[in-house]
Amino acid sequence: MSFSKSLPPVASLWVGGELNWLHKLCLASYAYHGHEVVLFFMADTAPSVPPGVRTAPITDVWDPAPAGHAGAPASMLSDLFRLYLLKKTDMVWIDTDMLAVRPMPVADYRVGFEPTGAINGAVLRLPQTSKTLNKLIDWFEDPEWITPWLGEKDQAEIAKAPPGKRLLRAFELRRPAVGPRALTYTLRKCGEMKHAHGPEAFYPLRGVMTDVLFSGYCTEDNWLTENTLAVHLYASMIRRYHATHRPEDNSFIARTVKQIGFDLGGLKHQRLGKR
Repeated sequence: MSFSKSLPPVASLWVGGELNWLHKLCLASYAYHGHEVVLFFMADTAPSVPPGVRTAPITDVWDPAPAGHAGAPASMLSDLFRLYLLKKTDMVWIDTDMLAVRPMPVADYRVGFEPTGAINGAVLRLPQTSKTLNKLIDWFEDPEWITPWLGEKDQAEIAKAPPGKRLLRAFELRRPAVGPRALTYTLRKCGEMKHAHGPEAFYPLRGVMTDVLFSGYCTEDNWLTENTLAVHLYASMIRRYHATHRPEDNSFIARTVKQIGFDLGGLKHQRLGKR
């Protein structure tokens, strides 16, 4: 499968074993729409990926070991890795549960608000000269640094941790501390919040509502606008049932599967009652 040189390459990181079918579908959706897709990985061997997606070791961009982060939780590694990806490459970061709706044109900034008004970094591109990007990297590389966007109680707890372990302690206290909260605080501090897209670009549905994407009864896609580039599936909030069963016929996910020619082999068929 070829990719368009007029579109930005996209990339993500996988920490662990094999991807499930939803993560593979999301990566395949970007390849279908013409993007070069790279999945970086931390394991000794690369996970299997769909056609049009290539794999590369995390160390091609950043080695977490020298900074003492080799054993960090996957989510924290992901938050850190994407910053170095943006600094060292021209790629756009995408979480592996971002499903492309249409091609994403080249842009200096790709970051968006959720419907709640919070910033999410599941799609992220900042220019290499971005004050936000460079401040975050500088802060996170300082072993004695304490995250100012957390409350005084949390900061006091972080200060008790030895230098080099304070970032991990911040993550342990507040999981979004190294990701969305850091991004929100720094974008605002650096005057770059104005570049954030509205929710319709990447987060047209709240996480608690993404079940509708698997329902054959929800076929009108009223959430989809001409400004929607992708939809975040919020994989951690999707029912476990969907991990092993095919989406209902005519659901948004089923229609996407058909559109891009994705193979659902091995997934169970749903047992549906009378409609």
